[in-house]
Amino acid sequence: MVLTPKTREMLFILGQFLRETDRRFSSAPLKVSVLKAEFIDVVKGMGAVSKQERAIYRNLESLEKSGYISYADEGLTLTKKGHHEYMKMSGDLERFNLLLGMVKASRIGFKRKTQTKLRY
Repeated sequence: MVLTPKTREMLFILGQFLRETDRRFSSAPLKVSVLKAEFIDVVKGMGAVSKQERAIYRNLESLEKSGYISYADEGLTLTKKGHHEYMKMSGDLERFNLLLGMVKASRIGFKRKTQTKLRY
């Protein structure tokens, strides 16, 4: 199944959420388990998406059905397929952020004189 932009967004949010919670508890022998309802509350509370709870739930169900996430007794987790897709999105985002930083940090140089016009 090809991911829609909204399901890709939901997969990325879940991946970032799991990565951040794992990072916070890396010094302790703990693993965070999150239920779908709790994750939906977190997403709504962050204001990350403007969707209703039911639409978020359907996106999670779609991701589960297509094999990107799994939901069992331990809560929501990324499958191998989901982790691969998340890492691909994360790498793309890091690459674009790097390019954005390079453009902002350096002066843009031109090889020849450029034409300038007054704005109205």
